[in-house]
Amino acid sequence: MQKPDIPHNEEERTRAIQNLGMIYSPSEARFDRITRLVCRHFDIDTALVTIVYKEIQWFKSLQGLNACSTDREVSFCGHAILSDEPLVVENALMDPRFTDNPLVVDGPRIRFYAGQPLRDSFGLTIGTLCVIDSVPRVFSVEDKQDLRDFARLVEVEIAKPVDDNVVTRFVRSLNENQRSLLIDPVVGSWNRRGFEALLNKELEHACRLEEDLSLIHVKLSSFDLILNRFGRDRIVDFSKFTASIVRDVLPNGSSVGSLGADAFVAVCSGMTNSEVTRLLEQLKTRFGETTLETHGVKALVDVDINFLTLSGDELRCTSVQAVDRLLSLS
Repeated sequence: MQKPDIPHNEEERTRAIQNLGMIYSPSEARFDRITRLVCRHFDIDTALVTIVYKEIQWFKSLQGLNACSTDREVSFCGHAILSDEPLVVENALMDPRFTDNPLVVDGPRIRFYAGQPLRDSFGLTIGTLCVIDSVPRVFSVEDKQDLRDFARLVEVEIAKPVDDNVVTRFVRSLNENQRSLLIDPVVGSWNRRGFEALLNKELEHACRLEEDLSLIHVKLSSFDLILNRFGRDRIVDFSKFTASIVRDVLPNGSSVGSLGADAFVAVCSGMTNSEVTRLLEQLKTRFGETTLETHGVKALVDVDINFLTLSGDELRCTSVQAVDRLLSLS
């Protein structure tokens, strides 16, 4: 195995990535939409938006993998960022750089990889948009161009100004170590501790502006039946799928927290009762018409959805009290 070289402008890259605030931050629907499109276009299970940073590569969006990061020294993307052209490995077992790489020998048993470098608005390469398969594949000149085009869409999102809201201010207030402790390492949302810390900020903000604040609880139905039918390894796919749909339907500025493998909670501020009702109907419709397809699994995902709206003096509670009150409705 060959470890990837360090780019000559590594210090500049590191500062740029730090300024973007994308490391140890929650997955975002704007990137998830692109990686889902990539999977469908190339008929592949795994697509990632990766940020190659210090000793890790962080997955800002992921389809088909069950971890939010891997070590940089074993990463394919660490090699991909060294060039302007896409890195294509059609059969990793035949490539001396990767043939005994742990990601090839063990899970996820990578055989095919194609990664297009991603640049920030100043032209610095910060990571990749990549696709991965567990079987060798041929990647044509047209495929390379399509991957470049999808990567440009990611770069457009990266270059957009960050909204000034409670979530972004909360993320910016934390250092990388603090953020790493508050992210669910599998589904890419806030873990319960992180969500409750954020919710305290949201409650303070809503109270100050005298706005309503709504909490939405989404729980996988018949979790034990899912476990028995599909197995523990595939439960992660159901959890990630559920979180991604919730993220996709929520309005900008909303956040999702994980309460375990089978439940999520979202916070939305400043919405009227009719807007919350429409949001719940959108969630129910999306879950009712969207099929989970991954690793040979095809299934509709049944969920139970409840909500709680806080207003006035109710906003003066703690986040723990608010979440407990929400869960008591289930």
